[in-house]
Amino acid sequence: MLSRVPFVGLVLTFSTGIIFGDWIFQYPSVSHYFNTTTQTAVILMIAAVCLLFYKAGRYTASGIVLSLFLFLSGVLSLTIRVENLRSCVELINAAPYDSYEAVVRNIPEKRAKSIRVEAEIKRIRVRGRWIGADVKAYLSIPQDAAVIPSAGDRIIVNGNLERPKSPMNPEEFDYRRYLWNKGIAWTDYLQENSYQILKSAETGSVHAWSQNVSVWSDRQFRENLKDDRAYGLVKAMLLGRRDDLRTEQVDDYTMSGTVHILSVSGMHVAIIFLVLSFLLGWIKRLKGGKYLYLTAIMLFLGFYALVTGLPPSVQRATLMCIVFVVAEVFVRKHNTMNILALSALIILLFDPQALFDVGFQLSYLAMAGIFLFYKPVESLWMPGKWIWKYIWQISALSFAAQIATFPLSLYYFHQFPFYFWLINPFVITFTNALLPAALILLFVCLGPIMWLKSALGWVVYFLAFLTNISVAIPRFLPGHLIENLYFDNAEITLLYLLMFFVWYCYESREFQWLKYVAGVLVLFVFYSTLQSFEKYTGKMGMIHSIPKHSVISFKEGDKLFIYSDEAFLKDTNAYEFHVKNYGIREGVLETIFMQETNKSIPGNVGIKSIGHNKLFTWKGKTLYQGGFVETTAAINYFFITSPKYPGSLKFKASPGTIFLTSGEVTKRATKQWGAMLKASGAQLYDLQTDGALLLP
Repeated sequence: MLSRVPFVGLVLTFSTGIIFGDWIFQYPSVSHYFNTTTQTAVILMIAAVCLLFYKAGRYTASGIVLSLFLFLSGVLSLTIRVENLRSCVELINAAPYDSYEAVVRNIPEKRAKSIRVEAEIKRIRVRGRWIGADVKAYLSIPQDAAVIPSAGDRIIVNGNLERPKSPMNPEEFDYRRYLWNKGIAWTDYLQENSYQILKSAETGSVHAWSQNVSVWSDRQFRENLKDDRAYGLVKAMLLGRRDDLRTEQVDDYTMSGTVHILSVSGMHVAIIFLVLSFLLGWIKRLKGGKYLYLTAIMLFLGFYALVTGLPPSVQRATLMCIVFVVAEVFVRKHNTMNILALSALIILLFDPQALFDVGFQLSYLAMAGIFLFYKPVESLWMPGKWIWKYIWQISALSFAAQIATFPLSLYYFHQFPFYFWLINPFVITFTNALLPAALILLFVCLGPIMWLKSALGWVVYFLAFLTNISVAIPRFLPGHLIENLYFDNAEITLLYLLMFFVWYCYESREFQWLKYVAGVLVLFVFYSTLQSFEKYTGKMGMIHSIPKHSVISFKEGDKLFIYSDEAFLKDTNAYEFHVKNYGIREGVLETIFMQETNKSIPGNVGIKSIGHNKLFTWKGKTLYQGGFVETTAAINYFFITSPKYPGSLKFKASPGTIFLTSGEVTKRATKQWGAMLKASGAQLYDLQTDGALLLP
């Protein structure tokens, strides 16, 4: 089977090497032996052996060695990226610098309470002398800052960069790793008067030009689309910036299963590519027309990429479509999966960390799903009338993409939009017209024809209005979003293996493969049932690490009982970011805040009030929460929630007591607590640096 699509096998082997390299680099003691020099020498020897086998006509052995070569090449490509990043991090970590110089690389993005830019750190100042550096960072400034930087501007900052924190709680989003995979190692929040902006004179580079084109495009959309919701949608879809979308608007797209259209990705480029292919296909029939067709497609795709500001996702999607159109023009017989795999291989050769980008994974899975599953799904019904045929084809396209992506979507987002099959035909129809119409509007804005500009502006608004109305429909339907779904790595692997066997059985018409389908299905059900039983019967206690809050949770059955400070009850962002995914992983269906009612207390937890403080008992252990009280009582955990500490350096405490400082305690107070506990011979567990504590 792989002989018909050789690039699929190549990219899978190369990707496996990247994944293995990523796993190796999580263990510094092991990764020390996988340096660039050693790997390069080994790969060159393997390449020589592969060539010798091939010349000797031993093609099977040559193919095995080639697979090993590709696997190790994947490891090497990631090693090069990681070593470069680590060297830059070590340089900045080791240097006692007091200032740094950064160059803004993207258009400023509005956040909830700040404005964020991606910047390249060019220099750091060490003892009055500037030293070169080369690393990316996210810089944030206040929304009400007097001067907002633009792409290409230089920023001189008095202060130091910070590494993003690693996740401190189970299943918490790993923001540090997310940025690392994007090549970003540092962040900083710039206080007023701590930085100086030097306006850029750079105008000739492609990057600067693309940023200017994107800013101009944004201005044209704002002038021609007076409706805020329509403007926010078009800006997100074409320019890749969501900062003007309303919260309820994003919720509508999430609940309808169409949130992917709010991020510029391969789907957007693919839509434009398909529309252009349809409109310009006649050119290929002319003499030399295929070269003219190829040039026109590449120019239009290049223009769209410039309009978006050339983000990595668009660069990857544009390359994918260019590979497809080149294959269409120059290759008489080509397999779409083979071309898709070739484009992925080219991207991973230049950026191996793209493999860990969720957008990259979902884009390629969606395209693979369409290529593999569209025909089987579409053949299930053959309607006669054209309108039903069109609706069914669009629905089949949506189902094919959803089949391939839903396991990974559950893995990352833990929810499933039930009415995607109802909404997607409308959304696909409207966006297929909206994207080209918005691009045509930009072309018209280059000229002085005002009436045509107004007419196209109204068309774009109307298509955006229809799209926004369509995605809002599930909000009024019951069960529109199935939440709290959790699949682990083994379950995701089994689901994709099950899909492959079903597809191969259909494709090969060898129905003995159904026994493998049944075997994988039984294994999946058995494993999932066992996992669910273990989670339901398991009892867990956790002291969470949450900035500015004190949070203890007890899990029993399918309920999560939380005791926290009063402010945490209103801080929904803190719960969503730090606690929610942990509850989903443990099979929690109901979260109960114990402050709200004294009746809802888990049976294996005892709670006793001591003034404004609490004393918990859990599996024979005691946990005291509150301000400091000097005592030699045998308390297992002393959870300090007040910044006040004893006046004397030493105090008496039980030698077995573990002291913990909550997020309500400031860094300065925590440091003071550390000094006092050390002097008293007591133990300190700092939740803000050591992470959440699982109670045994």
